[in-house]
Amino acid sequence: MAISARAEAAGPHGRGLGTAAEERRTSPALAIVLALTAVGAALRFATMDVQSLWLDESATVLLVHRSFGGMLSHLSSSESAPPLYYVLAWLWTHVFGTGAVGFRSLSALAGTLTIPVVFMCGREISERTGVWGAALATFSPAMYYYSQEARAYALLTLFGALAFWCWQRAMRIGDGRSLAWWAGASALAVLTHYFAVFLFIPEALLLMRRLGRRRVLAPVGAVCLVGLALAPLAISQRSDGKAKWIEESSLANRIAETVKQFLVGLYGPAEIVTAVLAGLLGLGLLALAWQRADGRERGRGLDAALVAGAAIGLPLLLAGAHIIDVFDGRNVIAAWVPYAVVLALGAGAARSGRLGPALAGGVCAVGIAVIVATNLLPGYQRDDWRGAAEAIGSGARAVVAERYAGSPLSIYLGHSLRGAGRRVAAPEIDVVTLRVRRTEGAPSKPFVPSRAPQGYRIASVKRTEAYAVTRFVAVGRTPAPVATSALLRIAGDPGGEVLLSP
Repeated sequence: MAISARAEAAGPHGRGLGTAAEERRTSPALAIVLALTAVGAALRFATMDVQSLWLDESATVLLVHRSFGGMLSHLSSSESAPPLYYVLAWLWTHVFGTGAVGFRSLSALAGTLTIPVVFMCGREISERTGVWGAALATFSPAMYYYSQEARAYALLTLFGALAFWCWQRAMRIGDGRSLAWWAGASALAVLTHYFAVFLFIPEALLLMRRLGRRRVLAPVGAVCLVGLALAPLAISQRSDGKAKWIEESSLANRIAETVKQFLVGLYGPAEIVTAVLAGLLGLGLLALAWQRADGRERGRGLDAALVAGAAIGLPLLLAGAHIIDVFDGRNVIAAWVPYAVVLALGAGAARSGRLGPALAGGVCAVGIAVIVATNLLPGYQRDDWRGAAEAIGSGARAVVAERYAGSPLSIYLGHSLRGAGRRVAAPEIDVVTLRVRRTEGAPSKPFVPSRAPQGYRIASVKRTEAYAVTRFVAVGRTPAPVATSALLRIAGDPGGEVLLSP
């Protein structure tokens, strides 16, 4: 991926003068980025249906299946995000269908488009930085994961990357058009996810410092108006405690998970080894970005690092101060783009030599290994509710599963499940258990009950790497009533649910 240094002859603003000869010399970079985008699209689209829809995705599916007005009216009660992604998903699935591929293809497109946008972000520093930024985006396990999830995160990352690129241009050129494009992209990002504001704040402050408050007041004010318009929805969504599960987990663990996610994605084999390896390679790239970049490159890289640091540090500060604790790796994923640009600078710096490309290539190789292994090993994939539903089939009258499992199971079973009362009497009861993810080592095998409830016998057990379905059938013609609390104890999950089929 070496790009000719002559292709980066600096003009008045640190970029080429745009002659025909220079345009020809930049064509290798553009060709490489087009090839990377094609590879990224193939990775994302070809494997969209390998993994099952999981719990959060099922919430999107059920919401978008409503009428347009019904979807908007239920947004505050079912989601914790602004409406833009759901509006686009509703329109998208009415064209491309409501299966897993139809739902996920919107995110896959957003994730694919992010690759050339990251190139443009890096190109504001140098051609080589842009190419390596695109390579990191193509093979990042985190970018790959969110490109295959029917949630708002891939769209957030795309709009956040567009805003970051427009911000870089505004910092460099300072014209009204660049500021307007930055404000527009920032507004789209905020309309997609509230955490986009943590990218917007450092970008706005740095623009004020560079250009002065008066020049930046109008675009900043426009984005603030969008935020104010969303405030009632955000307050309503916050008040019902949907994000309480985040606060209940350790902040230290969430910080570690965020670091790991940026390096090697959400879950994969040998997590500690791959994360340490990618982290060491990343530290090497950061050192090169600081030591080997020239003054102009270092200055722009420092600006990118400040944006990435603030986008993660501000919500972390709010969480640590117990003001608003919604810090989570998913929520800050848009900060991955400026982070990747800083790493790419280490590979593309003027004096990085062969070491920079070697380190960045190593990061990409780790990412490829994680992506391939995750697709081949079901135990490291999303919760396999599709497989569990197929194992349940149409015979079950009662299903015992973890809490909230009714949403994904209903999608794959083709009918709604409702909560049971205190006692259940059904000719067949199926217990569904999932593998347990572990930071160290392979995931634990799914639990299989060793005894049947009174009045029932174990008829069959289907167990895979990802799930187990244990089928109990009534001994007599008339099923004996069983307490739901007893079924949950047998399933090994006192916090689970007992669900009934129609």
